[in-house]
Amino acid sequence: MSMNAETQTTQTNTGRSETILSVRNLQTAFFTDKEVIRAVDGISYDIETGETVGIVGESGSGKSVTARSIMGLVDSPGRILPGSSIRFHHLETVREFAQRFSGNAVDVNALEQTHDPAELFDRPEVDMTPAAFGYESPEEASIVDFLGSGYGESLGLIDADDFVFVTEGSPDDPSRIESGFVEITRLEGKAQRAMRGNKIAMVFQDPLTSLNPVYTVGNQIKEALRLHQGMTGGEATNEAVELLEAVGIPDARRRVREYPHQFSGGMRQRAVIAMALACEPEVLICDEPTTALDVTIQAQILELLEDLQEERDLAIMFITHDMGVIADVSDRVNVMYAGEIVETADVETLFASPKHPYTQGLLESIPGRQVGERLQTIEGNVPTPNEPATYCRFAPRCPEAFDACNEIHPVSIPVREGADDHTAACLLYPEGKSELERIDHHTDQAAEPSSTEGGANEDQ
Repeated sequence: MSMNAETQTTQTNTGRSETILSVRNLQTAFFTDKEVIRAVDGISYDIETGETVGIVGESGSGKSVTARSIMGLVDSPGRILPGSSIRFHHLETVREFAQRFSGNAVDVNALEQTHDPAELFDRPEVDMTPAAFGYESPEEASIVDFLGSGYGESLGLIDADDFVFVTEGSPDDPSRIESGFVEITRLEGKAQRAMRGNKIAMVFQDPLTSLNPVYTVGNQIKEALRLHQGMTGGEATNEAVELLEAVGIPDARRRVREYPHQFSGGMRQRAVIAMALACEPEVLICDEPTTALDVTIQAQILELLEDLQEERDLAIMFITHDMGVIADVSDRVNVMYAGEIVETADVETLFASPKHPYTQGLLESIPGRQVGERLQTIEGNVPTPNEPATYCRFAPRCPEAFDACNEIHPVSIPVREGADDHTAACLLYPEGKSELERIDHHTDQAAEPSSTEGGANEDQ
């Protein structure tokens, strides 16, 4: 898939992008005294308006770190590495940020008038080839590719504090901007607070720890309304009541004055969802929101999210280790293992025809799908990704592994010719080729230079 945001994103007549959030080469590492943990190691995917993208994998696969990276909640000693890109394509937000933070907006068209993207490959600061961007020739590249891969500052194209990129229109007249994106990895301070909670919100796994026990539920919702929408007093109280009613809490006028311990587990999760929706975000990240709930309440929460998504046209990223939940809620699925995405497909294809041995193992472990009387399991544990991926990280646990799996790092490719929407990072693919041809294909792809090669070995 190309990294060119202009070709990846098309506008709809509602004023929104079809692709509202695009993640490219996201790398999040934790620098400890003993080692560097590559919790998220070069993942890429898109989320479209109104769809649910599932992120599934065992504990330790990097799912929650991915969510926290998008939210800007990665705490020290962790940090997002250079070359990572998280782009928010919502048109109204691009216009708003271009006006509010005018000094941090970049006219991409103006840059293309003075810089030929093809010639930038010859600059000593650039160590990537066109193929690494997904192109066959330098002429296919755009300025956006360089801006999103960590080269913007080193090439002198942008300043260190620029984060609004206008690709159609001009930052000088924000109301007439037609396309662009906000680069989330570059946000700090007020700009980051304007994005987090306001444009992209998150529902955490444990509602009890997400709520402050010494404040009423209503006060906590009103705090979000005050910070992001400027609501106070009776207006904020009425809005808090309406939000609790929207998530199905009965007698909301009374409940708004109660404390978290007075709510049941399911009601607390509904209250957390109400807080997340308080500022009418465009993207909602759900990090295992049903794990702590019993099956009945879990079904109610999933139904609530589905209804809210339909009403508000929400884009949802749903993180879980439960394949059954993924089957219920997702349109598309990314399977993560040891910091990497190992398979991507629409939900029906993934369950009907899983390709990666890890995905197959996850599905076989679901009660009712296994062969024989004994429940199938995946032997071993998810490894700690504390070194560059020079081999298949799943190989030690994989029943299909062969010698090359311990020597070659597989890249994500279509499982067969023409199946661009179903990819797997596995030396068993593409289908229809000999073992030697498959190995050569992955070796050639992995040999391309990377803008962040060695990035996790920076000074700590």
